Amino acid sequence: MTQEEVVHVAENPAAVNAVKEVKKSKGKKKGKGKPSPEEIARIRAEREAMREAKRQEMLERGVDPDCPPELQFIRRNMLKLHEEEPVEGLKIKIMSYNCLAQALIRRKLFPDSGEALKWYRRSRVLLNEFKHYDPDVLCLQEIDYIQYQSFWKEEFQKLGYSSQFHRKPSKNHGVCIIWKHEIFEMSDRMLIDFDSEKSGDIEPRTTTNNAALILALKFTQKVKMMGKKLLDDKSGILVGTTHLFWHPFGTYERTRQCYVVLNKMKEFMHRVNVLQNNNDGDMSHWYPFFCGDFNSQPFDSPYLSMTCKPIKYDSRAKTVIECSTSFKFSKKRESGEDAEDEEGGNIEKFGKDQPQTPVPEKFVANDEQTKLVSQMEELHNSLDMRAVSLYSVAYHKVHPENSGLDNERGEPEISNWAHTWRGLLDYMFMIRNWEFDDRTEIDTLEDFENSNNIKIRGLLRMPPGSEMSTHGQPHVGEYPSDHLCLLSEVELR
Repeated sequence: MTQEEVVHVAENPAAVNAVKEVKKSKGKKKGKGKPSPEEIARIRAEREAMREAKRQEMLERGVDPDCPPELQFIRRNMLKLHEEEPVEGLKIKIMSYNCLAQALIRRKLFPDSGEALKWYRRSRVLLNEFKHYDPDVLCLQEIDYIQYQSFWKEEFQKLGYSSQFHRKPSKNHGVCIIWKHEIFEMSDRMLIDFDSEKSGDIEPRTTTNNAALILALKFTQKVKMMGKKLLDDKSGILVGTTHLFWHPFGTYERTRQCYVVLNKMKEFMHRVNVLQNNNDGDMSHWYPFFCGDFNSQPFDSPYLSMTCKPIKYDSRAKTVIECSTSFKFSKKRESGEDAEDEEGGNIEKFGKDQPQTPVPEKFVANDEQTKLVSQMEELHNSLDMRAVSLYSVAYHKVHPENSGLDNERGEPEISNWAHTWRGLLDYMFMIRNWEFDDRTEIDTLEDFENSNNIKIRGLLRMPPGSEMSTHGQPHVGEYPSDHLCLLSEVELR
């Protein structure tokens, strides 16, 4: 009897009498003799079959039957590619996930989240997600420094992972890269603080306190001994992660930070080659990946500047980046006083000389603003590096209904589903040299895989907005963050 049924019986005299009659009836049946062993076995088998059927029904709905309801999350399927082809290299799973820093949570920004916001609960749901998807490498953003030291570091160690964390001291949260030490061992790292990084003649627009982290993860001897001869000339993977400037009017600065990402990856690729005594100038000794929250959509200049070479801003992208150059940031930001006033927090009050919306239908740039945008194009086009999004080149093969719904790059519709804003902000890139040829179109999957010696074996399904609840995330029984994780399974060949 459920708790609700017990209450109903207690409050209803007729129900009490009915229960008594049932008990009397059961007593009379018992008096007729005990059931046979065969009957007992049959009843037990039927009950077990019912339990198993219910369990399977829950599994099909993406619900873990062994997990308490308050710690449940929506489990998404890995959408497979190349299933008919034999595996010849090493398969690894890479995850990118903005986990929502506890330090940034304000109840007014998450009015529908209720108990799902509490750390003691969210931490267990996030941990359950990591265990379920079982990635080999995790790129995490918005990881609280306190929680990293007191919770995540130890929990991941228990699961067989090692980790590295980086943040600006002015922030309570940072980025983290975690890897299975059975497969990889760290040989080098690079810490990036965007405010101090050079970008040609373009200066940072404001203090952002954003950071990035890049690691060189060598294959362990165990992997080398697994008979993966195709990897004999490979050292391992380079993997980086970041969380770019959040501000609605920060498009110009985000675009600058994307240049820094590509430039630092180029620098790091050369550095690790030298450290590994690979002085042949061949960048193919490593598989270079970069994942994170870029706070940019596929039709915005930060994303386009990395993926479409040579870049030429037009239409919406040009309007938005030109508009962003007209915004004047508060001087308080330069002193770091509002370093945590971010991700949907307070924005400097609009003045009469400030733009009223970051995405105007029309914007007439003056000569200075036009020059700034032109300089940004030249900066990106001067760098012989580009990024290729794994979801962009392959997602249409496994989930065409949610590929390019609102963009021309084949990306899913959303990765962020908050109360105040919804859209795609998170990406998984492979970083490659650019030969200054025309790379404005999306790479075909075949060309991408052949030229990079990998196969994309699977991508985690991303739900379109039509499948999401009307309320924002996190939410009990759904997702533990306002972002949804990305996961790619790649075969390194």
